[in-house]
Amino acid sequence: MPLIALVSAKGSPGVSTAALAFTLTWPAPTLMAECDPAGGDLLAGYLAKYELPPDRGVLPLATSAIRGHAEQDLPGQLIDLDAPRQQRMVLPGINDPGQAASLAPGWDRLGEFFSILPTTVIADCGRLCVPHAPIALLARASLVLMVVNPKSIRTLSPAVPAIARLRREVPHTEGPDSNLGLLLVGDGIAPREITRNLQVPVVARLSWDPATAAALNGEGKGRTRGPLMRSALAAHKSVQTALSARRTAQTAIALRDTDSLPVVTR
Repeated sequence: MPLIALVSAKGSPGVSTAALAFTLTWPAPTLMAECDPAGGDLLAGYLAKYELPPDRGVLPLATSAIRGHAEQDLPGQLIDLDAPRQQRMVLPGINDPGQAASLAPGWDRLGEFFSILPTTVIADCGRLCVPHAPIALLARASLVLMVVNPKSIRTLSPAVPAIARLRREVPHTEGPDSNLGLLLVGDGIAPREITRNLQVPVVARLSWDPATAAALNGEGKGRTRGPLMRSALAAHKSVQTALSARRTAQTAIALRDTDSLPVVTR
């Protein structure tokens, strides 16, 4: 199943909120992994009312992945948001940014592990402009969605250097089989103009819904049918379309490369 990584350039355009909205609404088993080196928000926000063990989450799973035990250890690291159905699971992030350096050696192994799980994994990777950004995990992703606010040129401009960095450091972020797309939060500049200027396709858009966003951050009562949640559900189809288009492009490239191989005769 796909590994979908959400990132932002800087600021707070709603990466964690988008990842949680997807996890709570998508019509398929989903695992949200908090992979933000700056620290996870769920235990202090959406899950604050629960008494949960502080020693579970992405850091011990990264250690397990390096040792080859991730499959056995994963269930003990997860929190079920829809207990006991186990259809909407969360892997909590680190609670101290100082732990990010310890996570760095495990990003590649975690990405490899996530990409073979029989469930959709949504990785909240936070901002790129932090130490120990999970670049190796992004390289394993089926789709990397940069979350941007399309309100104005000023809110879009931080995406320019971030996209340039991704294209330098992450394979397959440009070209016909690119895994890079944009997730817009709110209204503003038309998607066609954004794609033309940033040279990255707009995959989906989430509604600007401060009340529901605050609830997902543990600040008030949620609106399960509010604009944010409805648009998150609708985004599932758009994301699946983008994934399908990328698989088609990868197949075409593989066939082209096979056809171009020299014929060896004896």
